[in-house]
Amino acid sequence: MRKIIFLDVDGTLVDYHNRIPESAIRAIRQARENGHLVYVCTGRSRAEMQPELWEIGLDGMIGGNGSYVEHQGKVVMHQLISKEDAKAVVDWLHERGLEFYLESNNGLFASENFRERARETLKVYAMNKGKTSMMAPPSPTE
Repeated sequence: MRKIIFLDVDGTLVDYHNRIPESAIRAIRQARENGHLVYVCTGRSRAEMQPELWEIGLDGMIGGNGSYVEHQGKVVMHQLISKEDAKAVVDWLHERGLEFYLESNNGLFASENFRERARETLKVYAMNKGKTSMMAPPSPTE
């Protein structure tokens, strides 16, 4: 009986060092050889899917937290926000002095000072990958 297999990417198919274990590659290829379909189901956008994932031999993906569906290289569904809504969000963030990171299937876009302002948060995130608590260590003034 043919089955459809859905795999998460981060922490499942790709480890926290952004590597794909050889065992995962073998398992996916074996499943496909046995006639099963294999998809990734991820919060990642299409642009964030590293080429090595596709080279394994996936049948498609559900990405962007469900806003994008691809089957055998064809886009089945892609739910976009309008340019007007995107501009309204970016304007709102700028008005409040907030930095941001936007992702789309065409690319990844960060606000001008995102990298500098996000550095400490990203360090804490990287140190805690795979752990259940993502709490930042207390600042020296606390």
